[in-house]
Amino acid sequence: MPKVFNSSVLLLLMFSAPLHAGWLDWFSEDAPLQVTVNSAYIDVYSGPGRGYPIFHALEKGERITLLKSRTSWIKIATARGQEGWVKRDAMASTLDATGNPPDFTDDYRSDAVVGQFELGAGFGDFGGADSTTLTLGYRFTRNLTLEARYAQQAGSFSDSEILAAGLTHQPFPEWRVSPYLGIGTGKIKIHPSATLVDTEDREDSLLQASLGTYVYLSRRFFLRLDYTNHYLLTSRENNDEVNEWRVGFNVFF
Repeated sequence: MPKVFNSSVLLLLMFSAPLHAGWLDWFSEDAPLQVTVNSAYIDVYSGPGRGYPIFHALEKGERITLLKSRTSWIKIATARGQEGWVKRDAMASTLDATGNPPDFTDDYRSDAVVGQFELGAGFGDFGGADSTTLTLGYRFTRNLTLEARYAQQAGSFSDSEILAAGLTHQPFPEWRVSPYLGIGTGKIKIHPSATLVDTEDREDSLLQASLGTYVYLSRRFFLRLDYTNHYLLTSRENNDEVNEWRVGFNVFF
């Protein structure tokens, strides 16, 4: 297993644990959001799903406190201390302190991610070799991310390392399953196996072209899948191409 494996997983867990744990605690515990019902009634369910029974109906003018968010459901508490779940869409029929419906746009569907970093670890197949990649990105617009990548590959005949930088573009950042395109450039250092005739290490430049998708699992934690074509600019007569499939997880911080 590549040496970067342990460090990349450890770093990802360090950053993702507090962010992912905070996903359910969507609203601040110190200053929970309160809204006023602005429709004839809103059904309250005993759990976050249509399969749970309706046990209460909120009336117009009733004030409620929003406690947690889970996908398309929000946990609420009434002034009398009753707790239950309401459909996320029902919040369009409430008013916040400004007299407007509250905005429950997920972080990845708003400008909140602009100016934030992304840390990720990915694992896959690099032309038949096991590959581990650590990425650090900076989201400078809703659509564009500048990214640095370090990868190690462990194969039967050689090991290699890649250090590269690139740019990814998400045409539809508001989608929960959001495809992206990427380009990059960098260096690859190849360490041939000692059993081969030519065991001299070599370093080549490379170009990268990627196609992938983000699958958001929470506001800041997402699965990442991609396919990358590596074009190696060698000093030999012919250049080389290596295709890589990779799956991993990223977090915003």
